[in-house]
Amino acid sequence: MLDAFYLAQIDLQTQAVVKSPLQEIHQPGLIHTKVSGKYEIVTELPKEADNFDNIFSYADAYGKIRFAYLNDVHKASASVSKEEKRASAIGGIMGIKTAQYEGFGFNVAAYISQSIDFLSPKKKNLNPDFVNLNQDSFAYLGEANFNYESENFQAKIGRFQVETPYANSDDIRMVPNSFEGAFATFDYSEVLSSQVMYLTRWAGYDSQDAESQDMFKNLTQESKGMAIASLSYEYARNSELSFWYSQIDAMSQIAYAELVGIHFIDGDAFHIDYGVQYSSLHELENSNVTGDVLGLMSILHYNGMFVGAAFNKAFVNEGKFITDGFGGGPYYTSLDEATIAAMSEASVGQNIEAFRLSGGYEFKQIGTEVLDGFMLEVVYGKLQSQEKSVIEKDIVLSYEMGERWYIEGIYTHFDAGYEDQMFDRTLLRANYSF
Repeated sequence: MLDAFYLAQIDLQTQAVVKSPLQEIHQPGLIHTKVSGKYEIVTELPKEADNFDNIFSYADAYGKIRFAYLNDVHKASASVSKEEKRASAIGGIMGIKTAQYEGFGFNVAAYISQSIDFLSPKKKNLNPDFVNLNQDSFAYLGEANFNYESENFQAKIGRFQVETPYANSDDIRMVPNSFEGAFATFDYSEVLSSQVMYLTRWAGYDSQDAESQDMFKNLTQESKGMAIASLSYEYARNSELSFWYSQIDAMSQIAYAELVGIHFIDGDAFHIDYGVQYSSLHELENSNVTGDVLGLMSILHYNGMFVGAAFNKAFVNEGKFITDGFGGGPYYTSLDEATIAAMSEASVGQNIEAFRLSGGYEFKQIGTEVLDGFMLEVVYGKLQSQEKSVIEKDIVLSYEMGERWYIEGIYTHFDAGYEDQMFDRTLLRANYSF
């Protein structure tokens, strides 16, 4: 998607990269999207030009070409007929980054989603996830930034992607979320780093409401922006403790702390991912976004097999609710569709509990080249308040071929019993990165 010097975790729905004392541990898939390394900034110094004119002569093209197909079958109850909506599209990200002169450079990237007419139905039966609010294909400038890079410091101003607990790319459809503003990253040592940023507007699939996903709009209708600061300490090669503070104008102040890492028992063959998170939200200007969230997570690996469990509980007072922020949110129990924050918004003033059980297998452990790169994941989640509950089941089959191809299929069964609403969704995506 993006070039390597941006973020270690570019596409959180497709892969998670964590480091160990033994070697880099590559853990793709849906289940590992909340493990160690998801907020880590990686510095890879780009080409240097000997004068300003040559920064364009040494420019590099990069991107991700994506094909996606979506089939969504809804039914309000067992007594009514099903409503099926489909969509297909081709697009992704096409970008150019210049070389750098004295550490300074430019980056621009177009975000594209073009419907494939012969694979898509008429607009009446068209699923809206790949199009704008007018049900048209789109292309827009998702990134355009002036940046500075050095070994221990990075800064950007303009449009860019970020990965923070309450503002992130959440790349779950055709293009990720991106933001307008400025940010800086400081590496004080090999184990201590911090980020500061101010975000004003955003675009992308998660941003659409009254305005289209291909338009940059305010984070909230009345908001002047979001200020974020963090401090991260890597107390072991594969484990980190981080603190985040976010102030969203006219919405909420959010303090977030997380301890996350990997414990190795027998080399890479036997290890445990673990995480503990706590978030405290306090409303601003009577927004009602207030509450506390506790989370626990563990994933046990043995060779290619892994099983995991996660738990979140939101403590919410009368008339209040919590939020995912701007993107997929930080919570361990997030599923392909359901999140504890969405459940909280549907159950205002009530405590929420969420459970997620998961398992999977990486077929490369079999030793057969035909299956090398395939992985199967199965996830079961339940979210409940005093009066309502949601059950979701996800099956994910992915195939990673080399460094360029990544193909995934996600089947989701969602059942919101309190609304007598349910749907079955199948999403297929094929990505070619260059």
